[in-house]
Amino acid sequence: MRNEIYNREWRWIEQLSAAFHVFSANISSVIKVMAVIFLPISILQSVILSRMTADTQLLSELLQTGNELASGYSNLATAGEGTKYMLHVDFSTLEQALMQTLTNEMLYFAIVLFLQPVGIIAIAKVVRQYIDAKDISVVKALSEAFSLMPTIIVTGIIYGVLMVLGYMVIVPGIYFNIAWGFYLFCIGLSGKKGWAALKYSKELVKGKWWRTFAYLWLLSIVAMLWNSVFQLIYVFVPAGTASDILYQFLCYFSAAFVAAGKTLLFINREAVIFGVRPVADISAAEMPGEDGPAESVEGTVEGEPVEQKEEKKDE
Repeated sequence: MRNEIYNREWRWIEQLSAAFHVFSANISSVIKVMAVIFLPISILQSVILSRMTADTQLLSELLQTGNELASGYSNLATAGEGTKYMLHVDFSTLEQALMQTLTNEMLYFAIVLFLQPVGIIAIAKVVRQYIDAKDISVVKALSEAFSLMPTIIVTGIIYGVLMVLGYMVIVPGIYFNIAWGFYLFCIGLSGKKGWAALKYSKELVKGKWWRTFAYLWLLSIVAMLWNSVFQLIYVFVPAGTASDILYQFLCYFSAAFVAAGKTLLFINREAVIFGVRPVADISAAEMPGEDGPAESVEGTVEGEPVEQKEEKKDE
């Protein structure tokens, strides 16, 4: 698998098959990452969602009460004073409920944009360790992922703002959602930062947008099928905070599979387009062996595409 992923572009079926193989081979490491990152996130999301539900119910009740009071005061001679009283009492409570809803939505958005990426990058690093035949170290993967938090936050803000603006026009949002879809892997596996990460991701998708879209769609289909099973389990589990947390956590299991699949596609594209190889491979290629010099490996750490050159050999 290692030689293939670094030397030629994989087809869809190869990518998907490799995703299942790598994910299953590293299931224990993935679960460890989930326990450290995604379990706390699941708890936070469950709490925030429950608060958002309560805020929505409060807003609905306030609006209904306001309508009833307005209807009742309209039949009184002191309708003006009554209306002022209603506005003073109900709208202050309504404003507070709206602020709570907005705060919870921003917290939820922050979790998706800043905390989830840490887990995704940690999984990507585990996959890279496996592909490069290194000892799997979840601790190292998590440590390196957490150390990238400042870059994740800065790049996440840029990405989030641009995506919101893009989806206002719909079509650009859909395009850049795929084109910039590898920015986390550019941060975690290639050391890119800010706009450079988005640009690097776009270069990996350039000329292959539909192929990338189709593969990511296949990964999403698999994840949705798993989530359907988890949803069925959730239905038969007694309702409560614990069941909500369990469901959120199980959904992250599907997300972890998608992350592993995207990591493989990223590694393959980066090797084919930019000629990126593991350091050990490059060193070996530069050192002559017993049978003569090894085949050279072209690439650049700056991330510029390389041109493949064919060498003519004397027969």
